[in-house]
Amino acid sequence: MDINNIDWKKETLDQFAHFIAGLIPVVLFAYLGLNVYIAAGLVFVFAVLREIKQRIDRKDKWYSCNWGCRLDLVFWFIGINIGILIYYIFIH
Repeated sequence: MDINNIDWKKETLDQFAHFIAGLIPVVLFAYLGLNVYIAAGLVFVFAVLREIKQRIDRKDKWYSCNWGCRLDLVFWFIGINIGILIYYIFIH
């Protein structure tokens, strides 16, 4: 991914979607009674498996996590951690 050729609007929406996809399930699962750390772990495992599936779908090696993949996982991770924080501030 060349930083000079990025569609910033599309990239911003994509990363916001990864953030929300990490945050909402953690808060929801924890609210429904699942341990918040188990919920966070499950969501992160799902995120990694999803990124692996994207690599395979693009005919890349399943273990080749490039710049875009890493950025996606960072936003998943941020969403998951904010979800844990929301759980402890508002639900717990």
